Amino acid sequence: MENKQSTDGLAEDLIRSFVQIASVEMHAKTLLEKRTSELENGLIDIEQEDILEEQLNKITELKEDIHELAELRRNDMLYLFELYKSKGEKEQWCTVKHLGIAMMTAFESWQASNKDEELLSAYLKKNQLFIRSLSRFLGVEITECAACFADSLKRNV
Repeated sequence: MENKQSTDGLAEDLIRSFVQIASVEMHAKTLLEKRTSELENGLIDIEQEDILEEQLNKITELKEDIHELAELRRNDMLYLFELYKSKGEKEQWCTVKHLGIAMMTAFESWQASNKDEELLSAYLKKNQLFIRSLSRFLGVEITECAACFADSLKRNV
C-alpha cells in the first residue's frame, strides 16, 4: 500500500532541501570569492609561507565543498523531477534553481530587516515566480499560489 501523504511530504521536503543546499552553495561561492579577493588584493599577509599555505588550503576546501553541494542539490532536483515521472519541463531546471536561491535570499533579507514590508512583498513575489517555475518543472498545474501548489502536489504524485 502506497503512503500518499508520505509522498506529498517527500516532494515538499526535497524542494526545501534543494533550495537550502543551493543557498549554501551560494554562501560557499561568496566565501571563495572573498578569500580569493583578499589574497589577490594583499589583504592577507602571505609573506609567511604557513599563512599562504593555510589560505590556499581553505580555497581548495571551498572548491571541494561547492562541488559536493552542487552534486547533492542536483540529486535532490533529479529525484524530485523523476518522482513526478519526468513529465515536466526539464528546461526549467536552472530557472527553478536560481529562483529558489533568489526567493530564499529575499526571505533572509526580510528577516534581517525590521519587518520591512517592501522586502516582504519582494520575497512573496519571488516565491510566486519560484512556484510557477517549479510547477512547470514538475509538470503539475501551473500556479503561483503556494497553497494551490501544495494541493497540486497531492493530486499529481
